[in-house]
Amino acid sequence: MIITLLRHADAEPQRIGIADADRHITEKGEKQIKRLARFCLRNRLLPGCLYASPLARAQQSAKLLHTNLTGCPTPRTVPWLTGDNDTRTLLQELTKLAEEFDDIWLVGHEPSFSDVMGQLLSTSPANVIVKKASLIRLEITFAEPATATLLWSIPSALMH
Repeated sequence: MIITLLRHADAEPQRIGIADADRHITEKGEKQIKRLARFCLRNRLLPGCLYASPLARAQQSAKLLHTNLTGCPTPRTVPWLTGDNDTRTLLQELTKLAEEFDDIWLVGHEPSFSDVMGQLLSTSPANVIVKKASLIRLEITFAEPATATLLWSIPSALMH
């Protein structure tokens, strides 16, 4: 199964009076996702299905991708991408999805993306950097234990 991880775009900083779940993407974040959509269009990268965290910044990132990338499926909201779940939960959900899909895009958060990549790639999560609005593609084998091959990683800044 192929998964593509998209970390949400640049978001408002954490501050008193705004819950973390309610932080929105910034103008810079909107530009990042629009640039990412153009990059995907040029390189014929299109999600087979798109899942997003329910947090505002991930929802906005997924919806902007859907709006700006012709043919992009409507994002489906799933609670297991909030960043609060452990790696085991995320892998269990991916295993279920692998029975139905072979190309899945996930819009989520740090540190859960680097945690799951670290486990799948047999390295420390500290060795994995997932920048905002970056795309990372993995090919996962769901044996025991699940493993992955890193196919590519493209930070937003290189998507011109």
